Amino acid sequence: MLAQTCLGFHIECGNLVKGGLGVTVGFVLFIGSVLLMLSAVFGRKMGYLVLSVSLFGWMILFSAVWTFGFFSQGPKTPVDLGPRGREPGWVVEAAGQNVTTLPYPQFKSYPTGSAWKAPTPGQSASVQSVSGGIQAYLAQQANQRAGLGQFESGAFQTTDFTVQNVRFAADGHTSLAAAQAFYNGGGPLVALYLRHDSGSVIVYSWMFLIGSIVGFAVHLPFLDRAERERKDILTGGSAPPWYGPA
Repeated sequence: MLAQTCLGFHIECGNLVKGGLGVTVGFVLFIGSVLLMLSAVFGRKMGYLVLSVSLFGWMILFSAVWTFGFFSQGPKTPVDLGPRGREPGWVVEAAGQNVTTLPYPQFKSYPTGSAWKAPTPGQSASVQSVSGGIQAYLAQQANQRAGLGQFESGAFQTTDFTVQNVRFAADGHTSLAAAQAFYNGGGPLVALYLRHDSGSVIVYSWMFLIGSIVGFAVHLPFLDRAERERKDILTGGSAPPWYGPA
């Protein structure tokens, strides 16, 4: 199935906008209120630095648990507990009755080539995954051509298509699959060629962890300098001239 993506995040643009607005509002309310109180006590500069170092330090711990687990759920704690990126799955590379441009040479010999193997009983889950991906892809394509939304009346559903002759092959470390499908209401037999995408489930956990480490490392020296300046003032240094309220 071809994943819908917006700005490379593999999320629909509408969901990305709504999620971004929700995060922005939450950041303003919860982080902004703490910043306001710290600024009232320490001043704007010191309050910002205290908040930033604390926030990034907390995010380092939190995102490290997301990424590595650290037995947070017992001895068998899984990794990748944070926001999940693109899940592994079968991606349709080409589809049609007479496809001439194919990304892998094995596709050209389907279904009779020696590279293709019929599924074994132990591969029933893989067959279901391939069939489901093909049905979802065909339903999506049919709805786009008909100008119908997924949940509109009369929209094509995955059960409107039948998948048969599923075969598996490999190109190095890349798993390949191919199958034939048709519309149950009458239509041509279409060949579909798929590649298994390992996904990028861990990408967001690593993004949070690396970003938090960088943010912490950038702000900590400035906090140290500001604290030293504040200490000098409190222990005998001279305060900067006061020009009235900000």
